[in-house]
Formats: sequence, C-alpha cells, structure tokens
Amino acid sequence: MLPEIAQKLDDWVITRHAEARSGGWVQVRPCTIRVLGQTALMEAGVKLALAATKDVDVYADYDHVVEKEFARLLATAGYDLDPVGHEVWMSRETRYTELFEGRFVRVLLAEPEAILLSKALKAPAKNRALLVEYLAKGASERFLQLARKYNLNLEQFL
Repeated sequence: MLPEIAQKLDDWVITRHAEARSGGWVQVRPCTIRVLGQTALMEAGVKLALAATKDVDVYADYDHVVEKEFARLLATAGYDLDPVGHEVWMSRETRYTELFEGRFVRVLLAEPEAILLSKALKAPAKNRALLVEYLAKGASERFLQLARKYNLNLEQFL
C-alpha cells in the first residue's frame, strides 16, 4: 500500500515543483517520511497478529502542502495520517529501511524491534498481547539489546 501511495505523492510533488519553477513560485522541497508504529510493522511483513489500524504514524520533514496531499492519498486508500503521529517515542538507535525512493519523496520504515520497544515502554498494557506473542516466538538479539539499554522489564509480558 505505501509504495504505491509514495509513488503517487512523488509524481504529485514533481508536477508541483515544475509548476512552481515555471511560475517563479517557491518550489516544493524534497522530503523524507519515516513510517512508525503498526503500519510500519504491517508494511515490513512482521509475522505477528497485528490489530487492524487506519492510523499512520510518521516523522516527516515535508512542506505543509505535501503533508496535505499525503493525507489525502492515504484517505483514498482508507487510512488516516495521525495528526499526533510525530509524537510517537522512538529510541535514538532506531534503524530505518528504505521502502521507496523517488525524485522528491523518500519513505523509510522504522525497524520492527524499535517499534516493539516503543510499544512495550510507552503503552505496555495496550500492547501486551502483541509483545507476549513476539517474545513467545523468540525475540531478536537486537530487541533484547534495546530492552536492556532502556531497562524494559520483559517479565511483565511473560
């Protein structure tokens, strides 16, 4: 879902950029959209029972007009750009993988381990079932390293 939306957004930005250049207006600048939370887990194909969500949490450095178009494109696919998604806590060590790179738009996915750490630290009760399932399947060494660093009590999920 996100690669297709990212392509449409990039095409839209390319058009706006060309119009701005020919009209002598301020041009739309390139942007990076970092996808967080449940949507990133789904896009990464994580093999966990994920709750269906329509909210898309992102950190992004886009112009307001690009944000509005991104929100519109998400809405046409049945999703909502979370207006407070940028407030999601992610560890400084979070790694991002590239999902899409266009001419003006780049979309990255937060690594699953960092997302799960965030869920465990900031909303353990809400995400208990997800974390119990993840730990039962065998947490990655990366997750365990992050959990140790941030003093996550894993026993609350056993």
